[in-house]
Amino acid sequence: MIIKLSKSYPCIHGLPVIHSVDTDLFDITYYMNCMGCTFCNDQCCSYGADIDMLNVNRLMAHKDELEKFTGIRSSNWFYKNKRMWDYEYPGHEYTRTTKKGKGCIFLNRKSRGCMIHSFALEKGIDYHELKPFFCTIFPATYNDGALVTPEEIDEKSLACLGDGPTLYRGARDEIKYYFGEEIVKEIDEIEKEHYLQKKSA
Repeated sequence: MIIKLSKSYPCIHGLPVIHSVDTDLFDITYYMNCMGCTFCNDQCCSYGADIDMLNVNRLMAHKDELEKFTGIRSSNWFYKNKRMWDYEYPGHEYTRTTKKGKGCIFLNRKSRGCMIHSFALEKGIDYHELKPFFCTIFPATYNDGALVTPEEIDEKSLACLGDGPTLYRGARDEIKYYFGEEIVKEIDEIEKEHYLQKKSA
């Protein structure tokens, strides 16, 4: 069920702006310990990711160092001539990270996890500055101003569905980072009311 929030909450980048939340985020659970997972084979990193062009520019500012860190030329990071428009993306234009084999170009095949994330940690950069928004906020996403469940969760194809915290609890800190303390306080109250209604049903 989609619940309307008391007001709209803009992202720190201006877009997207969130005005609603899907209660499925309070009910569906998943295995949150990504780096400790032994069974998912990095499935959530197997598709590549949408990335707004402002984020691309921030990555390109570290091009030389990131090429050296990943061993991948920057000309191979994103799909060439694939620039799209969306009213909810910061700057409105976006592209996608490419795939290499069965995973995102930035997936660390020698170890685990995202090489953008590990690069940021090594260089003392806040990973939010470089890592694609959709990767960071997973296992939540947004659509038309609502925080909702991602497609692979709706399809029940995600390997890590099951034991663990709810999708909202897994994404809460990132929602707070991008949209502020006030939105998570309001969503916490909606979550509490949702559970009370389920108990009394």
